[in-house]
Formats: sequence, C-alpha cells, structure tokens
Amino acid sequence: MQEFFELARKIMAEQMELEPETITMETTFEDIEADSIDIVEMIMALEDIYDVEFPEEDLENYPSFGSLVTALYSYLQEVGK
Repeated sequence: MQEFFELARKIMAEQMELEPETITMETTFEDIEADSIDIVEMIMALEDIYDVEFPEEDLENYPSFGSLVTALYSYLQEVGK
C-alpha cells in the first residue's frame, strides 16, 4: 500500500505542481485545489502503470486523497494486480 500511495502522490503532485510531501492521506482534493479532471488524470496514469481500468463513477464519494488511494488499492487487490 505504501508504494502505491507514494506513486499516486508523486503523480498528483506533478499534475498540481506541488511538492509530494504536501500531500498526505488526510489531504482533501479541495486543499490542493484538484478538480475532477485532475483526479481522473491521476487515475488514468495509474491505470496505464498497472494495466487496469479503475471504476470512476463514484469519485465524489472520496473527499480525501487517502480515501481514493485506499479504494484504488483495494480494487487492485481484487483484480489481482
């Protein structure tokens, strides 16, 4: 999980032009001014890396970076990646 978090954080930080250390599990997308397009772009980058398609229909249910990363990681475990 830690490796997945670090990768997702690096991708989001690059997109938002932030230092990765400023993004924690508790960081909300509002805190870093990330909109749904930014979130989907991060998910798409992770999909390319892991060769999966994450479900993206319930993004509003994940207010924090950590909640979304945890859900994505759980999905990876389900599909055996």
